[in-house]
Amino acid sequence: DFMWGDSLLVANVVEKGAETRSIYLPQTGDENVRFYDFYTREAYEGGQTIAIPVTLESIPMFLKSGSIVSIAENQLFNLATEKVRELKILCVPDQDAAFDLYDDDGASMDYEQGVYANIHIEMKAGEQTILNFVKTGSYESPVERMHIDMVHREKSPYWVRVDGMEVPHFLNRSDYEAAESGWYYSQTLKSVQIKYPNIHRDYQVVVSFEAFDLIGM
Repeated sequence: DFMWGDSLLVANVVEKGAETRSIYLPQTGDENVRFYDFYTREAYEGGQTIAIPVTLESIPMFLKSGSIVSIAENQLFNLATEKVRELKILCVPDQDAAFDLYDDDGASMDYEQGVYANIHIEMKAGEQTILNFVKTGSYESPVERMHIDMVHREKSPYWVRVDGMEVPHFLNRSDYEAAESGWYYSQTLKSVQIKYPNIHRDYQVVVSFEAFDLIGM
C-alpha cells in the first residue's frame, strides 16, 4: 500500500487468485478525515482495516478527504505527440484544500521565459463549495474542455455557477453528455458532474448545496 501524493491511497493486488484484499486506512489524527473508494465513492473512516472483493486485475484506490486529482479525459497513446484536450478535476470538498496544476509545451526551454501555465486551484468547502482557478504564466493550455467530478454523498446541489454564470442542470445523463456545458448529479457515484469549455484565465466555480424548498424554486 502507498500514498500517491497527498490524495490517493493505492493498494495493489499481488496475490494470485486473491478474492479479497485487506487494506489499512491510515489514522490521520483528524476524526473528520474520510477515505472514499475511487470507484464506488463509498466513505470509510481512517484508522481501520477493511476487506474488499478483488481480482488480480483490480487496483483498489481511495481518495482522502480534501483530495484534488487531475485526470486526462481523452485517451492518450503517445505522450510525446498527443495533448490533453479534456481534463477532469476529481475532488472531495469535505475539507479546504489547494492544488497546483502545471503545464508547458513539454519540448522547448520556453518555460524559462515564462511560457508555462500554473493553475492554482483553491477549494473551499461549505454549503457553497468554491473552486478558484488562478493562472500564472503565458502558456495557453491545449485543454479545450473541463470536467469537474465533485464527490458529495449527502445531496444534489441547488445550482452551479461557472465564471459567474449559472449553467443548466440536466436530470438525464444522456442529455448532459450531449450538452456543451451544464451539470448532472450522479446518484450512482454520489457526485456532481460539471462540464464547460475551458476558460484560459482566472475564474471560479461555485456549487450551492444550500437548503431550498419548492416555494423558493
